[in-house]
Amino acid sequence: MRQPQSIPVEELIPHRKPIILIDALLEAAPGRGLASKIFRRGDYGIHGDRVCETTLVECVAQTTAALFGYGQLDHPGEAGPGFLAGLSSFFFFRAPRIDEPLLIEARLGKSFGEILMVQGKVFTGAIGGERVAEGELKIYLKNGKTSWKI
Repeated sequence: MRQPQSIPVEELIPHRKPIILIDALLEAAPGRGLASKIFRRGDYGIHGDRVCETTLVECVAQTTAALFGYGQLDHPGEAGPGFLAGLSSFFFFRAPRIDEPLLIEARLGKSFGEILMVQGKVFTGAIGGERVAEGELKIYLKNGKTSWKI
């Protein structure tokens, strides 16, 4: 299978410009995805020279979608993961600035019927860099399951 960073993000997620909020899926491992983003002036989700909090949440959701999209490359035609259904305990430590490199981590957790729990973190620069946001997402799974493993 191709390396995740070599695949255009448009092939992995259902979103289209201007709502694409990740630049690339860097890593795809069982239960974990890592994406990158550098927001530029004029990008969606920017207020002044800062990235909005809701945009950071959507970055985690799109990283999750990209991880599922990468897992589906060998299973074309299967339904994708679904959509963001809720948040739990999401914390924002500071608003990143435009042109500041971000890494977004999504870790898949337990699923309860059609709901998948995802732990997300957003860092500046690198994993282990400054943490700017973290929390848990609830993702609604179409058909309540996926038949392939991520």
